[in-house]
Amino acid sequence: MNITQANFFDPIEQTKYIGHENYVKIEHYINALKSISKLIDLSFYVVDYYKKGFYYVSSNDLFLSGYSQEEVLDLGFDFYPRTVSQEDLNLLFELNDAAFRFFYDLEVSRRDKATISYDFKLKHKNSHRMVMINHKLTPLLLTEGGNIWMSICLVTLSSSEKSGDVHIIMQDDSSRYDLNKRCLQFIKTQPKKLTPKETEIIKLIALGYRTEKVAAILKVSESTVKNHKTQIFKKLHAKTSAEAVFYASKRGLI
Repeated sequence: MNITQANFFDPIEQTKYIGHENYVKIEHYINALKSISKLIDLSFYVVDYYKKGFYYVSSNDLFLSGYSQEEVLDLGFDFYPRTVSQEDLNLLFELNDAAFRFFYDLEVSRRDKATISYDFKLKHKNSHRMVMINHKLTPLLLTEGGNIWMSICLVTLSSSEKSGDVHIIMQDDSSRYDLNKRCLQFIKTQPKKLTPKETEIIKLIALGYRTEKVAAILKVSESTVKNHKTQIFKKLHAKTSAEAVFYASKRGLI
């Protein structure tokens, strides 16, 4: 499949008009994001669905993949065919289509509560080295009618070995929807309950204690704590302790 920038915008209902005066109003959002990027070196960018391109790209090297900020802004979604393998590009196209079907099926009042997360590889412009990233996207601004205008995308390193793990988290009720690759639809998953011991461990992790300290407090071996953490990660669909704490807090477990 020969995927171009235009294909990423095919599933989106086109907004008839967003005037210059509205862009002036959102500059405080962008200035706030720029200030945050000075304090914390995050890799993120903002997508403008009305103008069908990138509105802002941070200077962090992770997403830029050897390109300059200006080059990536100019390329927009044509950046992806240059940096993503055909296999992962097909994945991005499929999840993009499924995600916007999910988005438009939501009540307008809930559309800004959805965050999609997925892993894929980026190829560096010069070294051609492939880096697995996690990409999270959430609506930043909607039109009065509830259509998507701008989104913010956060890019971090992923611990996954393969691309995928596509899911949507609804921030208002912490529900999770996983992408079914056969029907290309997001299916709601039922969260698994933590055991009393797992709950005890995730609470200690949330307090900032490392594995050896948790083991000492609970008077068990470090290997026992590690085994419990593995089960906690599986149940919460988390890859890191930070994600596990986040999901556990969202579900009222800690």
